[in-house]
Amino acid sequence: MNSDKILFKLHAEVCNSMGHPIRLETVHHLKKAELSFSEIAELIGVGKSTLARHLSLMVSNGILLQRKEGVNVYYKIASPKITTACALMREVLIERLKSNIDIVNNIK
Repeated sequence: MNSDKILFKLHAEVCNSMGHPIRLETVHHLKKAELSFSEIAELIGVGKSTLARHLSLMVSNGILLQRKEGVNVYYKIASPKITTACALMREVLIERLKSNIDIVNNIK
């Protein structure tokens, strides 16, 4: 497999690891500060086992970093480029939604 194919496969894995609303919301909350597992769970409002599964996937795919301090586990974004990429995709989505609204408003 050539290097481009390998890179495309890895790229898809990273994108796939962001492909759930819980994961996107997690990145949103972590963009400003490191948070503990409990803080993230409270902000997002999901069960602990569900959140643990999502966080584990994001850590294993290099989206998040984790550290343990006593009984607490803290998470932070692995690279600021991740939040930049999410913000860009959000802008694309908003532009698309606005375009759809314009189309609907022009229907007679």
